[in-house]
Amino acid sequence: MLLKCAVKNIKRSKLMSVLTVCEMTCAVVITLVMVSSVLIRSQYYTPFQDMFESKGLYCEFSSAANKDFYGENKAEDFLANDDLLQFLHSPEKISACNIVSCGVMTDKGLLAVNNFSYNDEVIRRFTPKLKSGRWLNESDKADCIECVVSKNEYGWENGSRVEIDLGEKKYTALVVGVLEDRSKIVGGFAVHSSNDDFNIFFNPYDHEIEQEPLMIFSSQYLQKLGAVQGLFSGCLITYPESVTKDQLKEDQQTLAKFGCAYSMALTDLDKNSKQYLYRHLYDMLPIIIVILVLAFVSSLSSSALTMRTRLKDYAVFCICGMRWKHCVLIELIRSAVLAAVSLVLSLAAVSVVSKQFSISIVWSGISLVNIAALLLMFLLVSLAAPYFICRASTPKQLLGQY
Repeated sequence: MLLKCAVKNIKRSKLMSVLTVCEMTCAVVITLVMVSSVLIRSQYYTPFQDMFESKGLYCEFSSAANKDFYGENKAEDFLANDDLLQFLHSPEKISACNIVSCGVMTDKGLLAVNNFSYNDEVIRRFTPKLKSGRWLNESDKADCIECVVSKNEYGWENGSRVEIDLGEKKYTALVVGVLEDRSKIVGGFAVHSSNDDFNIFFNPYDHEIEQEPLMIFSSQYLQKLGAVQGLFSGCLITYPESVTKDQLKEDQQTLAKFGCAYSMALTDLDKNSKQYLYRHLYDMLPIIIVILVLAFVSSLSSSALTMRTRLKDYAVFCICGMRWKHCVLIELIRSAVLAAVSLVLSLAAVSVVSKQFSISIVWSGISLVNIAALLLMFLLVSLAAPYFICRASTPKQLLGQY
């Protein structure tokens, strides 16, 4: 009965209903695009967010960090992970990429391969996009030398075993995963500017550009085996809140002695990162506010108009036994039907727009919460006019007016 009355009300105010549906559809689509834009941009920021927001340094080594970088630069003087921390002012954490002195053996001899290793901090926080298999285990959970490889011409795939030479001894490494080509990884080099953000910590590994496949290991597992490793490319170092600017400057000078070619404060990096993340949000916010205002005003007007034109009918319904508050419920059902139609149309529109214009839409809990909040606001606004109109009169008063 209530649903039937709600549908009749929609038919009696077709123009207002169509306008409301169109405006709500636009609002939902723009909200999804806006939220997806932030989520896509933040997928590489979030894993290291607490480190970016801490006091600390981002530093980049153009070659392996070495205690005697400007001297003999011997392999035994390479600095990897915690080796570096002993020279700095009480740092807390380090997330780093290392280059590994590692030969890959085959029957035909040594192969040309890039060898990176990550400490447990990176392995635990970040998983690159994989074509197959899984990501590395932390060093204390691995029972063998695990590695993840990039696209390659050597036939390595998930489950392959690769002979490696760590200098003093040869080992067999198990391939546990294969990277998607151009998957972003920690490490590599970026073109720097005054607005450097978290993206400089990540770089896509493209096999065609690099010309050599990549192998990624656990640096702390290799350290147990005596492998020679040195910090290479990007590195995040965090400090306690008590660290001073002078101490950070001293550490920057120390890092430069070990081969650090570029460094900046994490506070500056994080500030630039947040500006980058929300740039699209700030651009699109005025548009969605205008559309929401139009949708809500249209919904409010439509509800008020429908309620006014149907008051006599509602008064008769009440005389026949329907409760007065059910009149408001009819308008709520009417708004819910319009919201459901808007949702279906918006999902169809998003599907078309994403395919035609190559716009990525991220479906996540945050996206669903934003859509649910938008539709709930719409229902509450739609309910306001009928509620106050019903409170201002009674069925007896209305029948007396007609």
